[in-house]
Amino acid sequence: MESDILITHFLRLFPTFHDRYIEHLDFNQEFLGHVFFGDEVSTYVEGLLRENDDTEQIEKFFNFFEWMATQTSLYIVQVLSTTILYNLGGHTDILKKAQIYMKPHTKKLSQEIEDLHSGKYFS
Repeated sequence: MESDILITHFLRLFPTFHDRYIEHLDFNQEFLGHVFFGDEVSTYVEGLLRENDDTEQIEKFFNFFEWMATQTSLYIVQVLSTTILYNLGGHTDILKKAQIYMKPHTKKLSQEIEDLHSGKYFS
């Protein structure tokens, strides 16, 4: 299952989120990728970008995001684009900092989300 691949890979790279994952499962009775990555991951990354002092950790997250962006699974790409990148794009200052760390595929998805929400496709 695509959500299993996503969370397994994430927890392998970021084991400090394991307890949050267990709490998420207890509360929701199942893994909800958009909820977990929206509530836990994008919020955490936003905090890292605000402080902007742990560049190694920020780069590690954006490498993971690039992995997500290059997957053939629509579910994994949607979690990245409509949850993580959408949340980061809600704050112009955070988005500008995030763009520094974005790799090509992540940057492309981020721009598509920003274009969509700016109304560019509806003009």
